[in-house]
Amino acid sequence: MKVAFTLIFLVAAVATVVVLIHRPVSPPSVESQQPDAKSVIAPSDSLSPPQTVSEAEPLLKPSVAVVEAPAEKPAVATNKLDRLTQIRETFRALAGGDKTNALRAAKQIMDETERETALLTLVTEWTQGDLSLPRLRAQRIANFGLEAGLGIELGKYPELALLWANELTEGSGRASVIQQAARLMVNSDPTAAFSFTQLVPEADRRSFSDALFAYWADKDTAAAMKWTEQLTDAAERNAAIQAVRSIAPVGIGTALGMQDGYPIINQLVPGTPAERSGQLHVGDRIVALAQGDNVFVDLHDLPLSDIVQTIRGAPNTLVQLQVLPAGAAPNSTPRTISIIRDQIKFKK
Repeated sequence: MKVAFTLIFLVAAVATVVVLIHRPVSPPSVESQQPDAKSVIAPSDSLSPPQTVSEAEPLLKPSVAVVEAPAEKPAVATNKLDRLTQIRETFRALAGGDKTNALRAAKQIMDETERETALLTLVTEWTQGDLSLPRLRAQRIANFGLEAGLGIELGKYPELALLWANELTEGSGRASVIQQAARLMVNSDPTAAFSFTQLVPEADRRSFSDALFAYWADKDTAAAMKWTEQLTDAAERNAAIQAVRSIAPVGIGTALGMQDGYPIINQLVPGTPAERSGQLHVGDRIVALAQGDNVFVDLHDLPLSDIVQTIRGAPNTLVQLQVLPAGAAPNSTPRTISIIRDQIKFKK
């Protein structure tokens, strides 16, 4: 029995040894590869800290992760009032910077009301609030369009007016902005004012120049006429003179109305032949007229426009009037008054 037990024990021992020798070694787990915390925090000077790689992690990592917060965008207005307020504030700021950029930004606005708000804000800032009456501005917008109508407000600032005209307008609207700038500088710098004629299409230059002369004649006729005298081209000079006289004609200087079929004097223009003569008065009725020494023509029931053209004429020519004073009896004899025509001159 002892011998049998001993043999069984020896066989079991041998079997155990064989199993242990041939047992497969299992791979270490991920967790077993993690370094000890102390060795990572305090690595030796000569050894690199142990590193591990997991399949769930990238092979390369940035040493520092930087996350930028998204830039805050201005809140977009959700109703019309807030939107217009936002536009005013934006273009008030743009007005103080590059003016070309400000105009181009306004040009990009498609909504007409919003664009008007932007442009009017720029004009108000650039003119320091010195604007025309609203009804005049509205009339200009109706005649020339939004951009040109507002651009005319910049007439006192020629460089701004030209920039506005070039960036925002075209055609007749562009010409109207340029012309306003020329008008407002013609008294102080006529050379510069008339140089603006070259900025409009060649086909429009004559009308541009004529309109400028007419405007000048209404403000300072003597200065406008003096300027025409220095024009060397005969056709250009004659056109300029006609433009001046379309506003300030050659005549005697009376403003006429009609009463009982006859022209009646409503006003004597100061400094004109009629006023200087001392023979005509407000309320006088002109019953007949003669050119020079020709026969008198009865003026009863003639159109007023025809009578006015008959009284006008060339400088230094004679016109004779038969006049009944205001309040004269029906059968009174008219007085004959002789007057030499002259250039009517305005000064405002």
